[in-house]
Amino acid sequence: MAGKPGWGITDAWRMGVRLVRSHLGLYVFFGVCTTALNFVLFLFCFHVFGWSGWLSNTVAWWPSVVFAWWTNRLWVFDARRGVSAWFLLKELTAFTGSRLFTGVTDVALIWLTVDLAKWNEIAMKIVVGVIVVILNYVVSRWFVFRSKKEVA
Repeated sequence: MAGKPGWGITDAWRMGVRLVRSHLGLYVFFGVCTTALNFVLFLFCFHVFGWSGWLSNTVAWWPSVVFAWWTNRLWVFDARRGVSAWFLLKELTAFTGSRLFTGVTDVALIWLTVDLAKWNEIAMKIVVGVIVVILNYVVSRWFVFRSKKEVA
């Protein structure tokens, strides 16, 4: 047995750290944080202000988009640093544009399921949130934060 590598807690920990440090792991982590922010803001507007599902969702959208852009830019897609303000504005515009597509999808699904069908807002926000996270990853990965070689 001596000298033969085994599977231990340290190995599992290292594998977990590698996963979290990967693009997908970081995306999932910050996606959960963004989704949590959106979820809390949505519930606050829905229950405290008594707003409709679509309006609560729309209001929760903007702070979530800003948070997602910033975290995706810095940590997930390792976007170029030290770029001009013009480049950042173009990137933020592209990111917001991509999020508009998924944001409209998000609001429409909440409107259909919560406002029209009267389904449970918490369950529907979770289901719709999963759909939106997947769509956002695809759009961000392939259209907004391209590799450094493609941007240069």
